[in-house]
Amino acid sequence: MTQLNWQQQPIKLVRSNKRKTIGLYVKERQIEVRAPHHVAVSELTDFIHSKQQWLIKVLAEQAQQITEKPDFSVRRHIPFIGKQLKVQIVQGNKLGWRDEDERLILYAKNQEKNHIHHLLADFYLTKAKYVLHNKTLDLVSTLNWQHKLTDIRFRRTKTKWGHCTATGRIQYNWLILMAPESVIDYLIAHEVSHLKHLNHSEQFWQQVQAIHPSYQLDRKWLKDNGHTLVL
Repeated sequence: MTQLNWQQQPIKLVRSNKRKTIGLYVKERQIEVRAPHHVAVSELTDFIHSKQQWLIKVLAEQAQQITEKPDFSVRRHIPFIGKQLKVQIVQGNKLGWRDEDERLILYAKNQEKNHIHHLLADFYLTKAKYVLHNKTLDLVSTLNWQHKLTDIRFRRTKTKWGHCTATGRIQYNWLILMAPESVIDYLIAHEVSHLKHLNHSEQFWQQVQAIHPSYQLDRKWLKDNGHTLVL
């Protein structure tokens, strides 16, 4: 198997008969090259070298993002729809959580990181099933698109905040509830617009803007800050 490297860092090579051009990708600081089968290794090496400044920039940005990821097991506040909820941990045999006003109470056996994150994940998912579900139904009802929506699902994904299928099923990453409400509403407007335009055409973006006029600002906020919405 051909091994590609850049500054002693191994590069994953993916070849495909369907691909016509060389592509370079960086995800979680792992470099990947995608190329047609006929492209020689020497050409791939030259291509990678030509993208050296871009690689340095992207890898530095991703390294910075890693340092910005919060550890909520040691924090006493969590973001929730644009607010900061105070977190109170009550240790004992009782397990679960309860929210009241501006406070979230976690009932836990200990303060071990994975245990606290599990309780927080349950909190966000439970809230998403109510908040995102109802906001989506309200929007499709306003647009009179109830017949286009077939299902709403929730999943924590690594690369997408939302997804809409050709069959009318919308899926949300429930961690979006860590964002401001306007950003949440943008995401819903984005996915609901896909019920009519299953692409990112000019007509699609016009539809998003008609629903959510500040979409450009909220889209940029999500692009710039999405890496901090993690557990």
